[in-house]
Order: sequence, then C-alpha cells, then structure tokens
Amino acid sequence: MCDECGCGEKTIRVDRNVLAANDAIAEQIKGWCKRRGILLVNLMGSPGSGKTTLIEGIAGFIEPADLFVIQGDLESDIDKERLMGAGIDCYQINTHSGCHLNANMVNDALMDSDVSGKSYIIVENVGNLVCPADVDLGQHLNVLVSSTTEGSDKPRKYPPIFRGSQLIVISKADLAEHVGFDQDRYMADIGGVNPKAKVIKTSCGEADSFKAVADFISHRRDHLVGAHHSH
Repeated sequence: MCDECGCGEKTIRVDRNVLAANDAIAEQIKGWCKRRGILLVNLMGSPGSGKTTLIEGIAGFIEPADLFVIQGDLESDIDKERLMGAGIDCYQINTHSGCHLNANMVNDALMDSDVSGKSYIIVENVGNLVCPADVDLGQHLNVLVSSTTEGSDKPRKYPPIFRGSQLIVISKADLAEHVGFDQDRYMADIGGVNPKAKVIKTSCGEADSFKAVADFISHRRDHLVGAHHSH
C-alpha cells in the first residue's frame, strides 16, 4: 500500500462497499422470492457444459409454466429463444464484457418481469467457473453443471465454485468413457472439497436422468416455502 495516498486501502474499501451493496440487494431478493413461494436457483458452469440442456431436462418433470429463467450471457439471446421454444418464460441479460451476473441485475430483471404463479426462478449465470462463485444473487440453491468433456480435474482446479454448490450435476455422462473421464478421481476430489454436495449424473439422450435433478430442486422448494405453498 502507498503510505502517502493510501491507494491500497481505498481499493479495499471500495471493493468491500461494492460487495456489501450487492449482498444487501441479494438478501432482499431472497426474502422477496420466499414470500412468494419461489425457489431461486443460481445455475453455474462453463460455456457448453450443458446448463440450458439441464433446464430443458428439468422441464420434463416440472411444468414449464412453473419455471422462469433469467438468462445471462455476454451477447446474444440464443439460449433464451431456445428455452422459450420449450414453453419456458425467460428474461435476457447481456453483460457484454461482464463475467458474471450480480444481484442488481437480477433485481432489475425481477422488477421488469411478471413471475406471478411461478414456483422456480433459475438464473443461468454467465458461463464461467471463476467469477460467479462468490457473488450472491439472492439464491436459495447453487447448482453447478460440470461435463465429462471438460475433464475430471475441475474440482481440483476450481475448488471455490464446487465448494459453494449444494448440487453438482455431471453432464454428458454417456460420453465419460470416450473422453477418458476419471469418475473415481473426480468424486474423490469433490469429497475433499465439498463432501456434503449432492452429485447427480445426466445424459441428454436419457430424459429420465434429469428426474433426480428435478426432484432435488422440488424438495428444496418444499423445505423453503413449507407445505402450504406447495402446488
């Protein structure tokens, strides 16, 4: 830190202020959703890991009309159009150069949308295994999608995002043998980083593989809002 101007101290203080402001909005979002019987899910993963495919798979077991997706990408609305084609209401956020969404973006999306009658809001975060890990969006549940095609070393290389996720979905499980995915090592590494995480394998060619994910999310909502809010 520069003793004369204290620039290092100012940088730290600004960062803390930004995080504090974000967390305050996130806390408001969390309560706002809970009062309406809505489970807010932060869906994270690398580009191409299968986040959008997971939402499509879940919609086979949770009514699409009960879902609302806030779609985060640098540019385009490709995934939004894809999900809307499956009957899922969506709101697009383009960050342009931003590597993650924040609580203010999510709050603006909620204030600009009609989510009445929805049971689940899924925030499909910008594809990234680093930036989204520590930014609170007001979510009740963190879900991480990690594909076999990315390799089995990801829990070791990106522990914060694995540590903060309650559900880890191993996508493209049917390709594991073809890409040399070491499931034993992967599971052992998750056990070292986050032994309490639920791990579920999915394959886009097996619709039933998404049922366990839908059941896990539904169960979380039941616990969040209580039986009197359940559909």
